[in-house]
Amino acid sequence: MNAESIAIVGAGVAGAAAAVRLAERGVAVTLYEAVHEPKPIGAGLLLQPTGQRVLAAMGLLDEALALGIRVDRLFGDTPSGRTVLDMSYRRFHPEAYGLGLQRGALMGLLWRRVRALGVPWACGAAVESFQQDGDGVTLQLAGGRTARHAALILANGSFSRLREGMRVRQSARLFPWGAVWTVLPAPAGFPQIELRQRFRSASQMLGLMPVGKAHAEDVERGINVFWSLPVASLDGWQERIGLQPLKQRMTDLFPEVEPLLAGLTEPVQLREARYADVHMARWHDGRVLAMGDCAHGMSPQLGQGANMALIDAHELSAEVGTGGTGGKDDWPEVFARYTRRRRAHLRFYEQASRGLTPMFQSDAVVAPWLRDRFFGWGGRLPYIHQQSIATLAGYKTGWLWGRLKL
Repeated sequence: MNAESIAIVGAGVAGAAAAVRLAERGVAVTLYEAVHEPKPIGAGLLLQPTGQRVLAAMGLLDEALALGIRVDRLFGDTPSGRTVLDMSYRRFHPEAYGLGLQRGALMGLLWRRVRALGVPWACGAAVESFQQDGDGVTLQLAGGRTARHAALILANGSFSRLREGMRVRQSARLFPWGAVWTVLPAPAGFPQIELRQRFRSASQMLGLMPVGKAHAEDVERGINVFWSLPVASLDGWQERIGLQPLKQRMTDLFPEVEPLLAGLTEPVQLREARYADVHMARWHDGRVLAMGDCAHGMSPQLGQGANMALIDAHELSAEVGTGGTGGKDDWPEVFARYTRRRRAHLRFYEQASRGLTPMFQSDAVVAPWLRDRFFGWGGRLPYIHQQSIATLAGYKTGWLWGRLKL
């Protein structure tokens, strides 16, 4: 491997996007992925206006738009008809919208660009540990091999063990609630939907989101189905709950989904999702940087996972080539500048995620009561609606003021 290149561990959204943006700036990059044949894993995602701007800068937005579905509104209610959420992107900006997209579609776009740029990609190369010194970073690979690089970017998810090797105060707390999810083809006559949620307090939540096609040649539009479950119920749910009783819970909460759920016939169609609240005092340690969920994993409630990963990659590339001597970047300084650049934005969303998640996934009683009143009638107030949509769109950098500038 090129000792002057930057090693990136993890070929998910953060890792692949960082490889693309850095390679576009002329940085030599090597991408490491532990899986021999990487396949996209994860639910459909809502790409916010900020993430869309990053894809546009990469020249990938038009392709994403052709695969995804435009989402103009998020609407959530209770079985009794009480409105919990009613948020319109147009009230934030006339041209703003979310983009419902299958994760496989986004990863396909990013991976094709990685290959087109000629980025060396080591699949089936698990990085077990690293050691850094004043001149670079040595990776210890599975099988006893080593590789030497100028710097290292960790982008291997919320549950990264490599992150623990960074000399940074950090914590990773498993969320007590997770989910099962799948993407189902929309049945004939099923209405065109936007991002739709149905709640019973905070202990039951069913989410529906149109996510378009995984591939350009597909003809069926997909709808992502998300059912909230306590983590304690995820392991062995097939035996303890069963598919048909689970489907019955969904239709009891939201009867209109019964035609859609007819396409859910086998437990293996449902994937399990677990989340962690990751906090780091800073995201750099000398020649090592953490990005994406590895650096700031959070609940999916704000719809920011892929969005933040794309922004991380974009903002890191903006710091490349702005310093250093002899045409070379001083990577410890680049990474330190990146931390300063990202601090306000990421800290706001970490705090918002921790504060809002119990309102949507928990056994709490007071939190969902406050949710229904603040986001229900309170959400109709222009100021609250504006701030809520600015948060959803990925623009806020503080509770009272501050907007992200890409």
